[in-house]
Amino acid sequence: MRGFPVWTVAKFACLAVLAAFVAVPLFRLFALSLQGPEGWSLDGYRRFFATPALVDALVNTVTLGIATALGALLLGLPLAFAVARLRLPCRGLLALAPLATFVLPDIIVTQSWLMVFGNNGLVTNLLHDRFGITLPGFYGWTGLVFVMVLQHYGYVYLLVLAAFRGIDRSLEEAATVLGSGPGRVWRTVTARLLLPPVATAALIVFTLAVDNFGVPVIVAPRVPVLSVAAYNAFVSEFGGGGTMQATMSVVLVALVALALILQKGLARGCGYQMEAGRAPVRIDLPAPLARLVGGGLAAMVLLSLLPVAVVAIGAFTHSIGPVLHWGRFSLGNFASLASFGAEAMRNSFGLATLASIAGVLFGTVLAWLSIKKRSGLTHLLDYLGLLPLAVSGTVLGIALINTWNGGWFALTGGWVIMAIAYFIRRMPYAVNTTAAAVYQIRDSIEEASISLGVPPGRSFLKVVLPLLRPAMAGGAVFIWVTTLSELSATIVLYSPGLTTMPIQIYQQIDSGYMGPASAYSLILLLSIFLPLWLATRIFGIRVFATD
Repeated sequence: MRGFPVWTVAKFACLAVLAAFVAVPLFRLFALSLQGPEGWSLDGYRRFFATPALVDALVNTVTLGIATALGALLLGLPLAFAVARLRLPCRGLLALAPLATFVLPDIIVTQSWLMVFGNNGLVTNLLHDRFGITLPGFYGWTGLVFVMVLQHYGYVYLLVLAAFRGIDRSLEEAATVLGSGPGRVWRTVTARLLLPPVATAALIVFTLAVDNFGVPVIVAPRVPVLSVAAYNAFVSEFGGGGTMQATMSVVLVALVALALILQKGLARGCGYQMEAGRAPVRIDLPAPLARLVGGGLAAMVLLSLLPVAVVAIGAFTHSIGPVLHWGRFSLGNFASLASFGAEAMRNSFGLATLASIAGVLFGTVLAWLSIKKRSGLTHLLDYLGLLPLAVSGTVLGIALINTWNGGWFALTGGWVIMAIAYFIRRMPYAVNTTAAAVYQIRDSIEEASISLGVPPGRSFLKVVLPLLRPAMAGGAVFIWVTTLSELSATIVLYSPGLTTMPIQIYQQIDSGYMGPASAYSLILLLSIFLPLWLATRIFGIRVFATD
């Protein structure tokens, strides 16, 4: 008699979840974009491309993605080269500090730079009052590209750093022995080996930039982009037909999907395989040059982390309305935390906890099924499990509302739909985190347990799961800290009584109250970095790795 088909049931259960909250909402969004006054129609797309403002939003979105990718390459490539190939006095700082940009919330970074270079910013007022210098306006393209590049260069750094370290130095030495100079070795060997990860990093940054909502809506409200336009259409069409919000969402998803397909093609066409060999030798620079290079790169890295210091100082700076009185200490900015902050923190922590638990458990099972229990169904699970990476939070929120806003099982208007959105948004990270650990587990370990009479499900719980706990813990911490800063999906889905800390910060910034916004931001940063510190220093969990 055969035992209970636990893995078959698990596959169909995962498929049901992904279908209900990923595939069906996106399909319904696509179907909604094809609805016209008299049935199926392309009227929504005709209106989109016939409306100059929406065409401008599409062009601006692509331009923003390209500008952010190029800027991130300009900062990330030299930093990765320096950390991987040079001996510098501050190499430890250069290696680890850029990783903080992964968990710094967009809304806090944007707020901080407005406090420095905005119309009433610290540097803006200082230069004007002391030297009569008027800085160019920070709102618009200047601030948008500046913030986006500093927020995303870390992706280029991390991906290219791994590629630099993975190059077998014998390849470069062979080219040198054959008579090639350093420049030719770089062009013909090193650069070609780096092309796939560089292209991958650029396209990842492009997709993150075109999906971003928090930075454009605050620092560039007069620069139309698709993520903000889709949200505005959602607000204006709420309770109506919803054709234009669906159309803009589909165009945005198609844009990101096209970039991901291009990245896959580049990875296949330009990939190289190497046997593990000797790591490249670090280059010793003359001491003055090493200090100059290290100091310049350290200044760039610290500049990207300046928002942390700005928020900490602003939280304790006396403010009256929108005016911050720099140099005057006060605890008044924390006064509103007693009334609104407690509720926002409770909601943020509760939803982040639910998303972390659900995301890491589901992601672990999905990774195990995809790697160890492969079948035709797991191929479909692979695609559906990674599909949320191509969907912005705004689009996912719109899709979930259009799917679960009515009927006998309506989910909107409460915390459940928010928890589902957070879970779906972050679940792919848990899959990727645990997949590496799953690959390292030999099939014989599970088979030995089953051969001793332990059922497959219990063997997984008692034997396999303990081996995956470190990877699961790292995934849970990463989901926690990134969910706490979620704004794009939240702003679509939240209802009265369910405000989160990012929503409170956004509302304070939108009203011009940078002091209270800094107080909320400081609490949010502590909520992010304290768990990271505990995970890495106390429990030895590796959330990020640079070696």
